[in-house]
Amino acid sequence: MDELRSKQVRFSLMMLLQYFTRGAWFVTLGTYLGKSMEQPGTFIGFSYSLFGIGAIISPFFVGMVADRFFPTQRVLGVLNITAGVIMLILSQITDPTTFLWALFIYCIIYTPTEALSNSIVFHHMPRRYFAYIRLFGTIGWVFAGLAVNMLLGKFIPNVEATAVPLIMSAVASAILGIYNFTLPPTPVKNKGEKIGIKEVFGFEALSLLKQRSFSIFLGASLLIGIPIQMYFAFFNMFLNDIGVSNVASKMSLGQVSEAAFMVFIPWMIGRVGLKWMMSLGLAFWSIRYFLFAGISVNAEYLIIFSILIHGACYDFFNVTGSIYVDLKAGERYRSAAQGLFMLVFLGLGKFFGSNLAGFISTKNPSTVDGFLYDWSGIFNTTGIITAGITVFFILSFHDKQKYDLNKDN
Repeated sequence: MDELRSKQVRFSLMMLLQYFTRGAWFVTLGTYLGKSMEQPGTFIGFSYSLFGIGAIISPFFVGMVADRFFPTQRVLGVLNITAGVIMLILSQITDPTTFLWALFIYCIIYTPTEALSNSIVFHHMPRRYFAYIRLFGTIGWVFAGLAVNMLLGKFIPNVEATAVPLIMSAVASAILGIYNFTLPPTPVKNKGEKIGIKEVFGFEALSLLKQRSFSIFLGASLLIGIPIQMYFAFFNMFLNDIGVSNVASKMSLGQVSEAAFMVFIPWMIGRVGLKWMMSLGLAFWSIRYFLFAGISVNAEYLIIFSILIHGACYDFFNVTGSIYVDLKAGERYRSAAQGLFMLVFLGLGKFFGSNLAGFISTKNPSTVDGFLYDWSGIFNTTGIITAGITVFFILSFHDKQKYDLNKDN
């Protein structure tokens, strides 16, 4: 096996484990908090927003540390092992306030790892390989969802409402952290150069904001956090609420869809361009929420279809967006720019999106016995918001620069 193929295999396994660790708990957390801990929608929304706060605090700085002081694979190893330990502690906590603090600490430790995983792949591999490697992250998320219902669910009744998925995530994080240390070395950049405040805190990457289209892209990344967080925080609870069985496994079909759509991303970018790829991703989110508004437990085909278009929603904007950021930043600001993107997308976007999702849910209480919320009202509201974001992006984003994905780093 040649060196390039060997690296592709090793980074693919890294991505699989990386997203398995989050997929194991992220989808079911809302059900656990709402059903077992009996917390309201605002608490659930705020809990998910902690992931955003962690992303605001840590990845931008950690990305620069990885570039300037320590090899990236070692930073990843330490962060993932530490995250696993904290997640194990989190699974044993029953007091809501203590749970929030522990989750907050976990999020600060974990959130930089996704940006750094992207960065290490872009450092070693030609850009055209990224979508295929990131595909295995999606596969890892699918495996996590299947494991919750098909493995853990065989032994633990109503497993999605328990802390057991958190324990599974903790074990996976420890394994990933150990594996990170075996990855190809990503050397420290610009070693020996004088480093000032500007370099340490990654302010160099902020120069990209002078480009109007890049600023519009980051603005859309912030706003799209609203529909994304509504999906992750409440869709699992919604399907459980209306009586759908094996929800985590069914939702993993969304990641199967991610895998399928991801294969075609390089081909589609070459034909429709970056702008229309990202515009399609935003538009599909809006369509999806209007579909959610019409779902009932008897609408099995509509449930499956609305889950299956997750790949178009997530890949077309998020994965294409990661590629766009790398193309704009180049090698010098790679980690800092990816960190900036994740700060906005996973940080501010998740923080505001999660809290707004919680607010929207509490403003739509159910008038029907046996239901927690007026789900149709919630999803129609989110669909309208997302349609507005889509129109804003299409009218405002005008990056006319030509990009070559086949060009090596």
